Amino acid sequence: FPPPPPPPPPAAAAIPAPAPAAAKGGSNGANGANSAGVPDLSKFQSGVEDGIAKANNASSVDGGDTSANLGHGFAFNKVEYKKFPLSYFAWVASCVSVLFTIIISSHLILKHLEYYQNPSTQKYVVRILFMAPLYAIDSLLALTFVGWMTTYIDVFRDCYEAFTIYNFLKLLVVMLGGEKEVVGVLARKPQIEMMFPLNFWAPWEMGAEMFYNCKYGALQYVIVKPCCAIITFVSGAAGLYGPNSFSLARLHFYVFLASNTSQMWAIYCLVTFYFATRDELAPFNPVLKFVIVKAVVFFCFWQGMVLGVVAYLGYIPETADFSSDNIVEAVQEVLVCVEMVVVSILFHKAFPVEEYADVAELALQRQDAQKGLRAKIHEIRTNAADPFRVGDLRDDISTYGEDQKQRVTGALNAAQESVSGLIHSARTDPIRLSSGSLLEAEALEAERQRARGGSPTSPHSPTGWSSGWSPLAGRE
Repeated sequence: FPPPPPPPPPAAAAIPAPAPAAAKGGSNGANGANSAGVPDLSKFQSGVEDGIAKANNASSVDGGDTSANLGHGFAFNKVEYKKFPLSYFAWVASCVSVLFTIIISSHLILKHLEYYQNPSTQKYVVRILFMAPLYAIDSLLALTFVGWMTTYIDVFRDCYEAFTIYNFLKLLVVMLGGEKEVVGVLARKPQIEMMFPLNFWAPWEMGAEMFYNCKYGALQYVIVKPCCAIITFVSGAAGLYGPNSFSLARLHFYVFLASNTSQMWAIYCLVTFYFATRDELAPFNPVLKFVIVKAVVFFCFWQGMVLGVVAYLGYIPETADFSSDNIVEAVQEVLVCVEMVVVSILFHKAFPVEEYADVAELALQRQDAQKGLRAKIHEIRTNAADPFRVGDLRDDISTYGEDQKQRVTGALNAAQESVSGLIHSARTDPIRLSSGSLLEAEALEAERQRARGGSPTSPHSPTGWSSGWSPLAGRE
């Protein structure tokens, strides 16, 4: 048994009430002390109580303000919990959904890494499979915390979303045999028109132009999104970002516009590439892959937009503690948590290991080699490093930069040559005649001849130009 607790300490003697301050030059000889020599603690005690009250008020989080820190800079020194506008059963259901998403997705990811027979395609698959748990964790954090933490994870999720679009396009290219093979396939296909809503544009020529426009259209989103993230961090720390505000005086509007325009263009290029090569992609079951990736990227955004419109129309009333925007945000995050469970299950159907590796053969080889659990874990850890080597992305970005540099340089050189040609023509031919200036010159010379009392000969007459007359006459 534990020893008995020590006896309580004796009660402290009560501090006597402070006496009125002695008059200046009184018997105590000290200002602010009572007759017993005890200092006046009333002001000190009231100051401490006010400080504690202010600290408590600062640490409390208002349920109606989900991003107060961002309006006045990030508060890096504290993590704040958010009041939940729905029932806590919904929060618990979200936690359970996130747990199931992580388990189901991890099972498929580890299986791909275990049977890593085709690294050229499976590394892109593994990158895509991380979408579901990342989205689920982000939504759960948005339900739980408030302030800079959710902002950081939101930006990271958006950047990974752009990375996923790029990886899905690369996966389709690798399955078709590589870039050169895809360019050749597109060059042999008939010309297709631009899709709605850009069907009024001149179509991209089938072949290299079609392929590289689609590739760089998806790649630009990988570049634009981190730039928007940097702007978000810097402007948020400076108090200029203004989250959830569409005021032109805040940078949130411009970041939102640039990010969503870039995302729309990336999705458009991805859809264009799919329709240009759907016959060749048919053996690889691309429809389910494409629908799932597009749904995760695109559906979550438009789901939030629809919920916002519903709240704007008044179908989601506000409560005494929460506004309709807070309720819409919570509903959106709960739906994403639950939907990611479905997405992680569909990933098993869209990206099965058997499509990329001979599981039975590899299992037989391991059985013959008598590899134990430790060897299997070591192999998975070794294979797990390959999907996170982003040398292919770095090379593509470098190639994209060189291509854009050549295009800009070519356009500038063409403009310079055009201007130089105009200057040279103006120097060698002082009169720049348009289609109707020959007749104007003839009429001008006729007026001059009449003024001199002569009768000019028309250049269209059988005798041709009159003697000594030309359009350049009198221009010296």
